Amino acid sequence: MHTRRRFLGTLFGAGAAAAAWPERLDALALGLAGHGAGGPEEDPFWELVRGEFMIPEDRLFLNPATLGPQPRVVVDAVTEHTRRTAETYPPAVDWDGLKTRVGGLIGADPAGLVFPRNTTEAMSFVANGLELGPGDEVLTTDHEHIGGLSCWELLAARREVVVRQLPLPVPATSADEIVALFRDAITPRTRVLSVSHVTFTNGTVLPILALADLCRERGLVCVVDGAHPPGMMRVDLAALGPIDFYASSPHKWLGAPMGTGLLWMAEPWRTRLWPTLASGGWDDLALGAHRFNHMGTTDESRLAGLDAAVRLHATIGPDRIEARNRFLRRRLHDAIAAIPGVTIASPSDETLVAGMVSFRFGSVDSLELQRRLAARANVRTRVISEYGYGWMRLAPHIYNTIEEIDRVADLIAEEAR
Repeated sequence: MHTRRRFLGTLFGAGAAAAAWPERLDALALGLAGHGAGGPEEDPFWELVRGEFMIPEDRLFLNPATLGPQPRVVVDAVTEHTRRTAETYPPAVDWDGLKTRVGGLIGADPAGLVFPRNTTEAMSFVANGLELGPGDEVLTTDHEHIGGLSCWELLAARREVVVRQLPLPVPATSADEIVALFRDAITPRTRVLSVSHVTFTNGTVLPILALADLCRERGLVCVVDGAHPPGMMRVDLAALGPIDFYASSPHKWLGAPMGTGLLWMAEPWRTRLWPTLASGGWDDLALGAHRFNHMGTTDESRLAGLDAAVRLHATIGPDRIEARNRFLRRRLHDAIAAIPGVTIASPSDETLVAGMVSFRFGSVDSLELQRRLAARANVRTRVISEYGYGWMRLAPHIYNTIEEIDRVADLIAEEAR
């Protein structure tokens, strides 16, 4: 298998290095077309996909939920744009094309798209732009990433806004229990419901459609931290209900460059939300959401990389990607769950979980397990120390092989013994 990977890396690596990245992507598309249908278990197709990522062969990378490895076409796109910028005056961003393709990725109206640096910045744009004051209440959970929580904590400190973190069930067993948790917690002072689409802690998929409907029913602003779904699972904002804001970090599962974020806002907010960063046109309401893209001089090469990542995702196929991710996650979940002494923190119901398996061994320190796995087989993992959970989190993705999934499970079983 390693020999095959080296061959594929040569075919689509050095041989295409001088070509523009769209040509490389076309070559990859032709290669994929000749390697089967790309079913969840079909190795030749996914071996070719693996060759598009510059992951060392001795590394078992299971942490795209923090920072995903960038595919070759993304690196090429950034490099090409940087070189062109150095040689000539920077070419203008094709905003319409970029928005159209990103809108297609997440099933959203392209006119509502803004491109901050990450989810943290996007969430801060939302929190700082809302007119909230003393006593106004924000409902969130005890599974929110610091990037989606700190913006509300800032409002609590600065404007005396009340932030309430509701305890999610671990593991969740039904969408109804999550919706009921929020429904029972809403008070006359509640103004905002801010939740993750997929939690970073254990991969729980929250019932966004039902929560968005609840927000509309109660007149609340619905803010979704969608850091993880794009690139991992199919996203269709139009089907998620009446959400107001959706923030994301394509540098995770999509493999876009660091410094690429997404923020989508519903039509009424494109003229109502106050900008956090003010530059030319900040008050030109005719620009709609695009006025939030006026942030001064920025590194536009990252947007070229984002565009390449979106096109690669479309080339491989969103449904193929989600099916492969779910297959690998389930295989890993089942293998780890069978190890004596393991407690799984992630839901077992496939409708309530995506991308991740979080667990722990009784009293065994997960940080120590992380060190052992790294030392023995160069396994890249994440320990969820936040909120005192202490879980080991593993997140397989499309570049992982079945052999790697089984190897990691065997290593964990050996450590358990």
